[in-house]
Amino acid sequence: MNNSNWDDLKFFLVLYESGKVSTAANRLNVNYATVSRRIDRLEDSLKLKLFNRTGDGFNSTIEGKLLYERSVDLRDKINSLSESLSPDSKFNQNAKISMVPFLAEHFVIENLKKLHSRFPELRFEIDTSNRNVNIAKQEADIALRLDLPEKGESICKKLGEVEFVLCGTDYWIERLVNDEPVDVITYTAEFSHLTECKFLIEKFGTKAIKLQTDTISAQKKAAEHGYGIALLPRLTLGLSALSTIEPESPITREIWMLTSKKTSMSTPKKLVMEELVKMFKNEL
Repeated sequence: MNNSNWDDLKFFLVLYESGKVSTAANRLNVNYATVSRRIDRLEDSLKLKLFNRTGDGFNSTIEGKLLYERSVDLRDKINSLSESLSPDSKFNQNAKISMVPFLAEHFVIENLKKLHSRFPELRFEIDTSNRNVNIAKQEADIALRLDLPEKGESICKKLGEVEFVLCGTDYWIERLVNDEPVDVITYTAEFSHLTECKFLIEKFGTKAIKLQTDTISAQKKAAEHGYGIALLPRLTLGLSALSTIEPESPITREIWMLTSKKTSMSTPKKLVMEELVKMFKNEL
């Protein structure tokens, strides 16, 4: 395969893993047309149809799947070799970490500073969303999740558990202690399946819900402004003036770290993983 084919193959691998030209273009830092052109050129060169173009994106053909399976290990080995031969620049790469917003905002970012101070060449890309990224498709190098992952290609490690407590101003906590009716702050209906949402509905009923939002930070802000009682992770409270009370039965969520074999072999990303393990062990 000549240099042109190899360069086009890199575009193919990223598009195969993302499924969308726009996503691949963002990852490769090029425009949409460049990705499309490179794929067309590779198909012409190999005389194979690698993707079916649909309204939902680029779906791999059987030939595309076979090419990916035979090429992805080669790419990973080349990347690993490149890193080992360039010790001065081996930390000069992104470590993309995916997690729910409250872990980033109230815990991870501040605790990663120690590692960053030791290795200032490290670059962190922190994706804060409630969706589960696909590690196998390299949507992230490392993912922190609040549920036991399904079986798959990912390497999983339990980091600890997050404890939830009932929070509110003194007024609302006093009413709660005295078994008087209280207003409730919780997630939007989209997240009604979560353990913490189910607890609030079972304990207070849906009529008690007065404010719904899709982030812990917004729930905390609402509680601080007196909207009612919220069920929040203890680690998010810090120096907050909110009063707290523990539920009758402990409410916790497990934190799992997911990664891939490739990521676990990368020196800088392995350092990030080790730091995450350490911070949760020391702080939770």
